[in-house]
Amino acid sequence: MSLTLSHDQMVAHVRQDADFAHWYVENFMKTHLPQFYWSVSPEGRTEMVINGRRYARYFGINDIPSQMHFVTLMWTIGANFFVFDAFREIAVDRNRSGPEKIDAFYAVDPDLASHALMNPDDRYWYPEMVGLEDELK
Repeated sequence: MSLTLSHDQMVAHVRQDADFAHWYVENFMKTHLPQFYWSVSPEGRTEMVINGRRYARYFGINDIPSQMHFVTLMWTIGANFFVFDAFREIAVDRNRSGPEKIDAFYAVDPDLASHALMNPDDRYWYPEMVGLEDELK
């Protein structure tokens, strides 16, 4: 008899924001984004990851793997990547699922993505600094 786990069972341990942030920071970020892991305080990392997840939910990205990708894009492109035209069109598209949005983000033309890469705004890690705290509740 083999053990079969559903996708929901495999991600159950990261459903709550604090658990999601802890897993992301300690199991993903520490290994794959060490430059950010070591340059931000433990409290800052946790808060930023939770806020990134709040943005993902705001854009209708509700599955955990896609939320992890979204937060990673915030770290690697810029916390405000979704305000730039090529990314914004994808983020606000209510007809796409979370995985479809993530695939589309990764497929953005490099010339269009470069504008986001060259103009990051770290204030977006803190929605209250850019007037979005009420929208993300």
